[in-house]
Amino acid sequence: MKAKDEQLHLWTLPNRLCYIRILFIPIIIFFIEREYVAFVLFILAGITDGLDGFVARRYKLTSKFGLYLDPIADKLLVSSVLIALTYYHSVPLWITIILVCREFVINGLRSFYAIEGITIYPSFTGKLKTTLQIVGIACILLDRNPTNLINKIGLYVMYAALFFSMYSAINYITAIFKPRKEVIGDG
Repeated sequence: MKAKDEQLHLWTLPNRLCYIRILFIPIIIFFIEREYVAFVLFILAGITDGLDGFVARRYKLTSKFGLYLDPIADKLLVSSVLIALTYYHSVPLWITIILVCREFVINGLRSFYAIEGITIYPSFTGKLKTTLQIVGIACILLDRNPTNLINKIGLYVMYAALFFSMYSAINYITAIFKPRKEVIGDG
């Protein structure tokens, strides 16, 4: 592949959607105290997550760069907003610590294997975990009053996300220790 071809892959529509998702992060954090504004911005950022994958598959715009950029954009979005919500006492600190630490460990392992030439593709459980995190965070952003139903639903969804996060991490880690060429893990 020529250098020019590699540069073209950086600016495909799916990758641009990932860049937009990353650019949304500081804006969401800035407006975090305005529940509805932060909620709408977070939903728009979440939509770019589904849209970039759909566009990449539909129009055959997948790239190795996009394969790594998409999960990084997801993790940055979710981790940043989780940390902000924890600061405002809307999400328990222990949930945020477990979810963020898990992302660092799994992405570190993913990067290590990428250096070795092994690509780790997202699993269904990993995608479910991300979806649950986005739904749970969105509910909490919409209503930060812990006594209200939407907030409670958001917190229960975050517990489910935590379960699938740990489940997919265990599957991922056990898969990498199996003696085979391709490792299929988490997203």
